[in-house]
Amino acid sequence: MSVMLAMHVGTHLLAGCFIASFVFMRQDISFKDKLMILGLSAFFGIFPDLLGTRDTSPWSHSLIVMGIVMVPVVYLLRFFLQKYSYPMLYVCFAGSVMAHIFVDYLGHGVHLIYPFSRQAYTLPLIYLGDPTVWVPMLLGVVIFILPVVFKRKLIMNTLFAVFIVIYLGLKLATVAQIEQSISQKLTLTEEAGVKVYPLSEYQVTSMTDFWKMGFDVIDKQRSVRGIVPLLGGDPHLHVNVFYLMEGDIVVSNTGKDGIEEVYRVPASNRETSLEVTEESKVDSAGIIMARDRNGNTREFIFRNGKWAP
Repeated sequence: MSVMLAMHVGTHLLAGCFIASFVFMRQDISFKDKLMILGLSAFFGIFPDLLGTRDTSPWSHSLIVMGIVMVPVVYLLRFFLQKYSYPMLYVCFAGSVMAHIFVDYLGHGVHLIYPFSRQAYTLPLIYLGDPTVWVPMLLGVVIFILPVVFKRKLIMNTLFAVFIVIYLGLKLATVAQIEQSISQKLTLTEEAGVKVYPLSEYQVTSMTDFWKMGFDVIDKQRSVRGIVPLLGGDPHLHVNVFYLMEGDIVVSNTGKDGIEEVYRVPASNRETSLEVTEESKVDSAGIIMARDRNGNTREFIFRNGKWAP
């Protein structure tokens, strides 16, 4: 198992334990009971994945289905944990399952309201091994385990949760900033598709990479790919090409986990692409300077929804 995959799984385990620490923080329970509750919560934190993958078993990551499934499951557990109320146990263990689904929602596509809809939903803000998310949860769980009486434990856990929410808010603001800046800086047709996403395992080489977002721009005659740091800033473009012929823009649900995907169908198997070296935009008109493989520079002007040399 790679380090990133271990952090991914660990995030799910900790999400369940973090929920349990909130539910039982004010309860006077033994150290043994704490470990048992955390163990069960960690199990339910990965429970949906044990029932099947998101694409082949969409019900396993459904808020509706899993909410119903946990009703009898918690009822059975109540026989072994009789000193705790059913509502408390349900919030703890069903909450651990819901936390798993929510975390996947932030990094994958999940069928949230299956069976009422087979559509997959996602708000891709984090790569699931992001330590900015799992470290605060880990600290909260450690505080819960400590046998000492610490009256401010709940306050500390709340601060950790607020920190995570603020971090996700900054990520969401970065997504909005990227989408807005792309439309301002790049000249695109109305059919253009823009995808913003957290960096993947193969793009993360240092801690700071977790605090960046990648983006892809797909247009009839353009393909742009880059990375933007948290809270925006100047994007680092590593792909910016211009095609001499228009391709078709296709929108389908063939993306990973059934998420809507936008891609370009080339106009020809031998189409020519050029590297964009300079771009300017005035209102709806734009000018691109692009260089071919021989080093020759050509100018293209965008007017009335079309590119022309």
